[in-house]
Amino acid sequence: MTSTNLQVANETGATPVTHNTAQVIAATAVRLGAEHLFELMGGTNMRVIHAFADEGIELHHFRHENGAVGAADGFARATGAVGWSSIIQGPGLTNGLTALRTAVKAKSPQVLVVPDTSAGPARANPFETGIQGLAPDALLAEIGVPVVRVSAATAAQDTVAAHQTALRRLSPVALVVPYGVEAEPSDSDVDVALAGITEPAAPAAPSAAAADAAERALRSAQRIVIIAGRGASDPATARLLERLGELVGAHLSTSVRGVGAFNDSPANLGIFGGFTHPAGVEVIEGADLILSFGAGLNYLTTQRSTFLAGKTVVQVDDDPGALNRYDRADVAVLADASLTARELIARFEASPHASHGVAQAPPPPGFEDVSTPGGLDPRALARRLDALLPAERTVVVDGGHFTIWPMTYMRHEGPDSLLWACDFGAMGCGLGPSIGAAVGRDDRLTVLCIGDCGFYMTMGELEVAVREGLPLLVVCFNDGAAGSEVVLAEIAGLPPDDAIFGTADLAKAASAVGAEAAVIETLDDLEPALSAWTERGPLFLDCRITRSVRSPRYAHYDTKSA
Repeated sequence: MTSTNLQVANETGATPVTHNTAQVIAATAVRLGAEHLFELMGGTNMRVIHAFADEGIELHHFRHENGAVGAADGFARATGAVGWSSIIQGPGLTNGLTALRTAVKAKSPQVLVVPDTSAGPARANPFETGIQGLAPDALLAEIGVPVVRVSAATAAQDTVAAHQTALRRLSPVALVVPYGVEAEPSDSDVDVALAGITEPAAPAAPSAAAADAAERALRSAQRIVIIAGRGASDPATARLLERLGELVGAHLSTSVRGVGAFNDSPANLGIFGGFTHPAGVEVIEGADLILSFGAGLNYLTTQRSTFLAGKTVVQVDDDPGALNRYDRADVAVLADASLTARELIARFEASPHASHGVAQAPPPPGFEDVSTPGGLDPRALARRLDALLPAERTVVVDGGHFTIWPMTYMRHEGPDSLLWACDFGAMGCGLGPSIGAAVGRDDRLTVLCIGDCGFYMTMGELEVAVREGLPLLVVCFNDGAAGSEVVLAEIAGLPPDDAIFGTADLAKAASAVGAEAAVIETLDDLEPALSAWTERGPLFLDCRITRSVRSPRYAHYDTKSA
């Protein structure tokens, strides 16, 4: 089979043989750069999955649909490329919705190839249609996933449209294949479809009025904090923001998605928001202007708007939907972050600002290590891991009470080195993405930090890493409880007993599916366990942590607030 027009001569060299829709989709995908398909195979997507394999695309078979979709998300975040996934209709699709919604909120591009059996006759297909039939469009629309429907006549164009929508909108897109269409003959031409791809619009410079307003606001301010979000965290833009910060005497910070952009700057406060250390919070609270580049400024980032209260807010974003989405900016600049930074730098270099020089960020406060055997201080655990592991790594963090420790007590070299898989606030959202990240970035170590509850939810996916021989390091922060609910129960004045389950030997569970595993009860147990790892598959570290160290993120909870 060729990937050009998907036709080959028959035995007599006469009339070309037409291929089916599944083959056209797969051939188009490979021309668009697809190299991996994260999937859970069923009877209705089997033909598509085999077509992908026939095109040389590597298949990754998952145990749960949420893991397959999550892996495509992790692959996209770690590599910057579009991820590809496939699951079945009905219960398969509903199983994958949490991972899809997570990818939507993370602006993580992937193409999900999913069948739709809802329109077929239930009598003819009593299981696929009668039992599993569920129209996907309304479900997907509710969680913000665009839909592209496939026909045999336009299969190549439909596949290109899904890919380009994912790439341009930074979103998962469902490529919906009506049941039976995958087997229909298709003459859709891949070359014609690819020729229809248009170049993205050039980055927009700020208008003169917007640049004037931003300049006036900056010249009127005395204590400025600059935030770099995902849309401004590439190295070139980060250097421009550092220069702008020098010119106006600003402290620098990032959103979670921009982490590491300013690691080497003395003005760096770290992550802005719920993960800011107390000394950094004091700087933010004392600021009189917040200048945001490419950050969404959601209520978690701004701590329910308290970090913006009483301050002038200048928001720069090239997405009109991001401006004023949560709190109204005093100055909203619809433009590219880099071009806006260049314009402001030129203005302040031409007419210097009476700043106080390069800002000096206060160091994060220390802590007293309260570790005991079998009750590790999670802060000390994260610090020791940071010292033992290579700096070039990808750290994936699942959801739960423990989350803040690897986020803030480990150094993250850049935005692609930290994948916080909790964009939708779900536990059990990290194992799939960590496998996708490990596949996409096999040049460096991938580390998954996960709580015991999150691991219980998704432990089946560990077998995928074992089967594929992925050198994935899984660090389980095991406190034997639903840690967040313990804290929230106490805040609510309720007994926490029902959120405490006891500590099981999760290393044995990991060993049972073939992973190398060790129980970590003291910090000194870490180095021998890491040194003994063969790296021919995953290593699972069952780290027994104390519940006595509470995350400061919960200090902002108010049970009476709406």
